[in-house]
Amino acid sequence: GKLSHRSARGAVLTDISLSAMTLQTTDDKKHKIPFSPPMKTWSDARIRTVEMDRVARSALDISPIRVTEFVGPSGFWLIVPALFLLMLVVTWNADKIIPGTWLYDDLLKYFPGGPEMFKTVGSGAAVPATLAHVVESWYLDTSRLQKYGVERGSALWFKWIGTCMLEGFGAMKRIDAIVEKQTLEA
Repeated sequence: GKLSHRSARGAVLTDISLSAMTLQTTDDKKHKIPFSPPMKTWSDARIRTVEMDRVARSALDISPIRVTEFVGPSGFWLIVPALFLLMLVVTWNADKIIPGTWLYDDLLKYFPGGPEMFKTVGSGAAVPATLAHVVESWYLDTSRLQKYGVERGSALWFKWIGTCMLEGFGAMKRIDAIVEKQTLEA
């Protein structure tokens, strides 16, 4: 019916004939979708509608595989977001990272080059890294989340986008692993 994915979500079949079906969308509009060619018998209905669904999903690049869960980062990917956030804090609060603070004296002494090197790296890398993660989050949404049925603005969407904003590529790898597992199980 040439509706957007958001408009078509939650549509309900309200009528069916041998020549067409009528769907009602959540905005209470009715859309008549013709069968081409018309069905000959009612026994064709299931086969025809399943094929129409397959064609529509293919045209919209929507996979039959659904991502319905969030898998958080682990191991190395837990450290990367923490360092990224720390760099952001340093970038916007560099004047507060001074000798005598726990961050300067206790934590950043382990950074190669010490706290001053960390402040230098943080101030130079934070803005480009933030822009890169915004682009990665957009790419995650358009290439994976929409394709695998994660609705924009849902709690699940915010979890995936939020972790991608922090860690980038790792979120994509976890979704790919979920899809691969479901593909093997099918």
